[in-house]
Amino acid sequence: MSHSQSSACLIHASRLPCTPRTLKHDVLTTTMLHCGSRIAKLFRSPVTPPFNFPRRLLIKFEFSSLFQAKGLNTSDEESDEFLPWLERKARTKISSMLWIGKSAYGRSLFASENIRTGDCILKVPYSVEITPDNLLPKIRAILSDKIGTVSKLAIILLVERKMGQSSGWAPYICCLPQHGEIHSTIFWSEYELNMICQSSVYQETVNQKAKIEKDFAAVVPALQQFPDLESITLQDFMCAYFSVTSRAWESTKGLSLIPFTDFMNHDGGSKSIVLFDDDKMFSEVIADRNYAPGEECAISRGRSFITLRSSPIRICKSFYKGGSY
Repeated sequence: MSHSQSSACLIHASRLPCTPRTLKHDVLTTTMLHCGSRIAKLFRSPVTPPFNFPRRLLIKFEFSSLFQAKGLNTSDEESDEFLPWLERKARTKISSMLWIGKSAYGRSLFASENIRTGDCILKVPYSVEITPDNLLPKIRAILSDKIGTVSKLAIILLVERKMGQSSGWAPYICCLPQHGEIHSTIFWSEYELNMICQSSVYQETVNQKAKIEKDFAAVVPALQQFPDLESITLQDFMCAYFSVTSRAWESTKGLSLIPFTDFMNHDGGSKSIVLFDDDKMFSEVIADRNYAPGEECAISRGRSFITLRSSPIRICKSFYKGGSY
């Protein structure tokens, strides 16, 4: 998320501080449409991705000085054990340069030491990334072929949340936002939406809600086959759907959730992107500039995708030093 004075609030949005949900006439300043956004256009190949990504609407708000302040990088106690847990699960080191903390934008990643341009700041094995392959076979077997990847990932999150602490992904699931913590217009009441009925935000929200409701109706028959899942509501599905569309990344293997990496906030000025190595089966992020200890590390939404095979790290390091793209 950009660190500019005008903080960005996404319709399928990232982690923001609690803000009033009442819009004043001088609050809405700019509306911009982004196709795909974070849901994977964090690649840089000129080749058109083979997926039609959900449209995500970016709304710029002018927040009060309370919300404009970046704040200090305070410790996030509930996340202290997250990285050690993920590294145990991955059976490898993921990062020694970053730690999880909280900024004014929510959970964030900060430099734990001096970071230089071109340094690999994190490396996550595919084995601890959540993809549609993680869907339980018994559920996959009865899902309609028309169910999309986003819905499949949403179902995985719902199943894991229902399992509670017995879930192998419990520490990650606990870090995902729940209803009441999500700042997105898809959760606004009809009264609140009517306040912006003259804007494109309104129609975009209506369209997104209609799509989610249609997707939920398509998965309900499958969920009803399992007693532990039949109590899942539309609101539950919307929360999980939100988590996927605001966090998922696209690679050559398809859509995936990448724990730890998705704690990085977006900055429009950053050139860091997620790189994928299909040979060694991991994704990683390369620093696009120097960071001092305690400084928040950000990532870019990017424009399309890149793999390490097509663009080796040495090229990326040279590229970052070279400037614009």
